[in-house]
Amino acid sequence: MRSSRIYSSPQFILSMFVLSLAMVFGGGQGTLGDTLTQLTAIVLLVLLYRKHPNLSKWPKSSLYALIPLVPVLLFLLPLPNFLTDLGIARNDLRNSLNPVIGDLGGQSGLSISAVERALFWLLPAIAIYLSALQFNRQQKRLAIVVLLTWIFVGAVLGLAQKAGGLDSALYFYTNTNYGSAVGLFANSNHYAISMAASLPLIWAGLTVLFNQRSKKSVNPLWFVMYSGLAVLFILGFMLSGSRAGLALGMLGCLLMLPAIILADEHKGAKHWLFAFLAVGLFFTVQIGLYFISLKFETDPLDDLRWQLFPITAQAASQFGPWGSGPGSFWFVFPQYDNFLTGNVIANHAHNDYIELWLEMRWLFLIAALVACTAFLWQGVKIWFRSTGLEDESVLLARSAWIGILLLLLHSAVDYPLRTTALSTMIALFAAFLASVEAKAILDD
Repeated sequence: MRSSRIYSSPQFILSMFVLSLAMVFGGGQGTLGDTLTQLTAIVLLVLLYRKHPNLSKWPKSSLYALIPLVPVLLFLLPLPNFLTDLGIARNDLRNSLNPVIGDLGGQSGLSISAVERALFWLLPAIAIYLSALQFNRQQKRLAIVVLLTWIFVGAVLGLAQKAGGLDSALYFYTNTNYGSAVGLFANSNHYAISMAASLPLIWAGLTVLFNQRSKKSVNPLWFVMYSGLAVLFILGFMLSGSRAGLALGMLGCLLMLPAIILADEHKGAKHWLFAFLAVGLFFTVQIGLYFISLKFETDPLDDLRWQLFPITAQAASQFGPWGSGPGSFWFVFPQYDNFLTGNVIANHAHNDYIELWLEMRWLFLIAALVACTAFLWQGVKIWFRSTGLEDESVLLARSAWIGILLLLLHSAVDYPLRTTALSTMIALFAAFLASVEAKAILDD
């Protein structure tokens, strides 16, 4: 009865619905699926507050949700003109865009509608983070199952897309990497990193199964299922052709080795897991090198990506201390573009950090320093100061920490966290990481 009541909680059911919407319809940008996910996230936030109106009883780590939220909210506030006019490029761009977006007045962002879209885009991740902080162990396990299920569906779909070639009817987005595996995403790099970042959860699941085997009987099919998922995800990020996804997937496997050693309670099980990881890494390296060799031919997108970085940095230097405002990259970049021609459009800098530096400058830098400090300090606690904490929670937190690290590294060469699916995924990981010491208040 207790278990069924936990899983039938309206808050938990709605959380899983938001997570599912994000993973299925949030692989692109600006779609109706994003809008539906955002509206459902608002309902979840309202439900969270109505169920627990006393915010002082929420986990203290709920405050971390303010880190990405506050800088965006500040851009909705009116500022004196002498502040908004700082930056040599702002007045020129404001005059050129006036016929399109109107007079900026005292607003700090170039486009209020772009700032509002950025705010709405944050809602699914914030809702999932705040809700997942309150999950107990059983709910965390089911949340992982839901997440891995949709990534599994995407992985299988990606392999089918790859087999179908350029004419495959299985692509969900018109602006996508035709002929490549993208799964439920519009971008093959995002498809690859979704599997690479979730793979540590599978290694953690296998470790838990091995530990349970000495205490009770465990159905061998669970080992087959988890092992099959691991092989499928490895195949998925290799066949995507994403060099970043392949490298980060291998890095994630290596980083999980000490987590497995520390969590393993058996002498024999450790050797089996090491063998499985070694075979997986060997398999990844050998086949991955083959696909990397195919990518040595000039790839226009990769060449373009490296040219975007210095141009974006140049633009950022001319927008004063405030930046151009969240979501304004596609307004600003064409003013500095001297090499894009034809139908080529740069909607992102393919480096989240440079793009956010352009859009929010010092506000972004302060928020990033706070977030990185919290992330690293929590990493120190779960890796080196976990004595007295529950073993399974620590293993899950370490897996989540590695998943977050991989997504953050990937953000240096792409824009994964600007998709609803991956931003919601990192929010779930962040909740697992931050809640290792938190007590659940859901259905107490």
